[in-house]
Amino acid sequence: MSLSIPEKTISAFSSKKILSYPATIKKIAELKKQGKKVGLCHGGFDLLHPGQMKHFESAKKLCDVLFVSVTSDRFVTSRKGSGRPVLTDKLRAYSAACIEFVDYVVISDFEKGVEVIKKLKPSYYIKGPDFINKTTPGITAEREAIASVGGETKYTNDPNLSTTEIIRYIKEELDRKRLLAVVDRDGTIIENMEFLGKNKNWKDEVKLIKNVIDLLIYAKTKYDTTFIVVTNQTGVARKYFDCKTVEEINAYLAGLLKEKGIIINNWQYCPDADSAYAKLKKDQIKFDPKYVKDVTKRKPKADMVFDALKELKADIKDFDSIIVIGDHDDDKGLAENLKANFVDVGDKKYDELVKLINQD
Repeated sequence: MSLSIPEKTISAFSSKKILSYPATIKKIAELKKQGKKVGLCHGGFDLLHPGQMKHFESAKKLCDVLFVSVTSDRFVTSRKGSGRPVLTDKLRAYSAACIEFVDYVVISDFEKGVEVIKKLKPSYYIKGPDFINKTTPGITAEREAIASVGGETKYTNDPNLSTTEIIRYIKEELDRKRLLAVVDRDGTIIENMEFLGKNKNWKDEVKLIKNVIDLLIYAKTKYDTTFIVVTNQTGVARKYFDCKTVEEINAYLAGLLKEKGIIINNWQYCPDADSAYAKLKKDQIKFDPKYVKDVTKRKPKADMVFDALKELKADIKDFDSIIVIGDHDDDKGLAENLKANFVDVGDKKYDELVKLINQD
């Protein structure tokens, strides 16, 4: 089904270059009798774009008179699927006719190019460079068809632009909502290992949580997503490991996630312990005074998120939606402070997580 346009509107798009099928057959025969080399380009030519225009320009250089055959709507739909063509065959024919390199246009109500070639009998059947080495049944049959009518297959040498890819870009990129995904680390991206980094073999202890990884992949595919990881790391204040170890772990995780196609835009961690907590636990834990503070940036505070946005030169108002993905009350509190949706990953299946991420 094409874009809904009233027939009265479509009828306004007419051109003397657009011929009926009988008139096209007659015109090509006359031109060939005059010794003219007639070229034929055939295709759907939906949403005419610079790649197709360049193809017509190059095709015209290979012949004296260039005909463009536009596939009728029903056969474009059967090949490309629902929603294609975007424009009706009459509108696509008009678009092609407006190109200065195109001499004549005809709408072909045939499923395959072979039938068009045998009906029109051009001197040259002109394809793009991506067809030169193709040996699929379709292109092979077209080569045989043009040879059977005494013609020849010729190829242009132009860069390839795909209508399908352009439509995909419009659908998936231009209209995507901007999502800020604030993600917890331990217990969310990776299985919770108490104070990861305390042991020298910490790499052996790292295990990605598949459901969450799949969720992040989904988020970056559906939305224009900015990922920020924020994590409380009091292991530094407890002298279990240092800041360098935290940063090495984050870099290692960034590499693992990149292999999955996930780019974390910014990593933030807080190495500090609250002074009240440190005082309470002073007989059990020997804290590093350097990292014991009355005021920290620990979650559920949103300070780390705003630090990340500052580094990214972004503003919270830039995003259409904000979510916090985590497994702890601190993450839930962070979501509340950001006025964001909280996606609790604890014991939830992938489908449940997707529903949570799509909540408005």
